Amino acid sequence: MTVDNDPVQIWRPYLQQLPSHHDPSSVNLANLEDQFLNGVPRVLTRKNETHVRVTDVYDDHRATKLHTNSKSLQNFLTTESAIPDGLNIRIVSIYSPAAIAPLEVTPLSMALLLERYAVHPSFIQVLLSFGRNVHISEAGNGLLCVNERDNDTYVSYQLNYVEKTGRRLIPWSWRHTGVYHHRRQPSQNEKGYDFFILLHPNEDSISDKRILNGLGIFEDSRLQPGLSRNEARDQSILVHSLVLSSFICNWRWYLRYLGDRFEEYNDRALVDLPDESTPLESYRTVSELRNLNDFALRAHVCCRGNLDLVSALKPVIASSLRRRTLDSAGQALPGCEALLLALQGYIKSCEELIPRMRNAIDLAGYTLSLHNQLETARVDRELRDLTSSLKRLQEDNMNDSAAVKVITFVSAIYLPGSFIVSLYGMNFFVFDEDLRQIVIAKDFWVFLATWIPLTLITGLIYVLIVWFDAWWKRKPFRFFQRPRKEDMSEPEMQVGKEFASE
Repeated sequence: MTVDNDPVQIWRPYLQQLPSHHDPSSVNLANLEDQFLNGVPRVLTRKNETHVRVTDVYDDHRATKLHTNSKSLQNFLTTESAIPDGLNIRIVSIYSPAAIAPLEVTPLSMALLLERYAVHPSFIQVLLSFGRNVHISEAGNGLLCVNERDNDTYVSYQLNYVEKTGRRLIPWSWRHTGVYHHRRQPSQNEKGYDFFILLHPNEDSISDKRILNGLGIFEDSRLQPGLSRNEARDQSILVHSLVLSSFICNWRWYLRYLGDRFEEYNDRALVDLPDESTPLESYRTVSELRNLNDFALRAHVCCRGNLDLVSALKPVIASSLRRRTLDSAGQALPGCEALLLALQGYIKSCEELIPRMRNAIDLAGYTLSLHNQLETARVDRELRDLTSSLKRLQEDNMNDSAAVKVITFVSAIYLPGSFIVSLYGMNFFVFDEDLRQIVIAKDFWVFLATWIPLTLITGLIYVLIVWFDAWWKRKPFRFFQRPRKEDMSEPEMQVGKEFASE
């Protein structure tokens, strides 16, 4: 397996040299190696794609070069001097084709870059946050880390923000930009310099263009006039100001977008009537308001994170410039005070917007709940009507059942006699022509002797059938006895009470 294909061999040279350049107590090599092996496949491209710009500011000239080939970048990192003579500022800008896409640099090129400039391990946390959108659990975390050692100052952080896109459904996208700054203070035997690594979420980054314009560099390979050391020092600090000011002001327009969307759904929630709006419409209103509330909460957290980042970054920059007073600290980061005031205003706007969104959510939720109550009442009325209809039907069935019982009982009395009469052919009555009347035959007793026992036997068989049915169903046998209340079920008792009341 070659070095290009072995992740362990790619990152091990950088990891092995860390204790010699940085505080060994702050370097956990095993943890860093595990993070590289697990996180890098998502963060860095697996293809042979490269989009890295190297911008240099020397004493006598300024230049920028875009590397679009991994071989070209690796050759630059391995053959040329890390800090050439006369270099004041070097900015390595690494781009991503989209906020959720990997950075366009191969793992080997990135490992060479980290090893070549002995990048502080705190920057690894910023690097591994790329390749995906801003994580919801890290929206307020700027990952700011500052480390000072001898004449070196290391600063790394991540700026979370929103940026407008051309999409129609959601015209704003969450993005982040990573910054790494290593400042080497000048000494008697060595000239100082500033080294930057900038991670951009897209190839057309506004901050990248502003930095090039701020440094007075054109996007071509021609040489341009250089800067003095004092000018270069101020320009290096300008990089932080340009990165922060490029995106922090976007919060104003994003919050206005949320406010416009909120007014639309808030007006709808105010005019919706429970008996006119459908449950689906009320649910959509509640859902959209909850989404807007989540966006506002996330913006609030991000603005607080940006405020903490700028507040903490100001004294760090002043310290790296050897400025200790408050006035000099404010001058160290141009535009810092304006950004702090703007962020405080954005936070207050969020604090005003979030409670109003929650009130609108409650109102829309009450409307949906009241609609459900009205719907339940309507169903209850329909059930009551259905119950009344079933009650009348039950009464009719009971009346029909009683009539059938009477008919059955009468039939049980007459049917045996009819059977016997049919059996004996009506020969028990004789018409006497002399007396001119019907005379009972002498054998009429045979009819009675047959009919009465047969009727009794039929009744006995019926009683036995009823008794057997009660025994089989494990019910008490009551033929001529009214059932007691404790033996009746609740539905039977309720029906009895309703009949009694009527």
